[in-house]
Amino acid sequence: MYSDTKSQPRPERVVPLSTRSQRPDRDELFGAEAVELDVESLDRYAHTALGVRALFESARHPTPPLLIRINTCLASTTREAMLKFERSVGRGSDAHRNHVWFVGTKPGLDGLIKDLRSLQLGDGVSCIPVETAGLRG
Repeated sequence: MYSDTKSQPRPERVVPLSTRSQRPDRDELFGAEAVELDVESLDRYAHTALGVRALFESARHPTPPLLIRINTCLASTTREAMLKFERSVGRGSDAHRNHVWFVGTKPGLDGLIKDLRSLQLGDGVSCIPVETAGLRG
């Protein structure tokens, strides 16, 4: 399972796929080493992943790993992380409501990733720090 919080190598050709934007073209999608799913909530991940897997199966093309995109806002304490999140993204903003976020500490994020592994939700996790996520409220 890929995670930016571990030292595992990130695949080179990761194609982002969002439920809010146009699907990448067929050649780009089928040339991916991994597909990063950017969904509004983790409960929508399974439905989205099922559709992506069906698309690859119908084309008789092997499905690459499907990564769950988790935007992160980390600090040394959860309170500090929440203040940082409110300043940079804004609670209740479109950027908050339209993406999966983890706001807290590194050990907390590690726990979430461990839980996702045990639930077998996704083939991996792509953690995107708030500083580079390009999402503002």
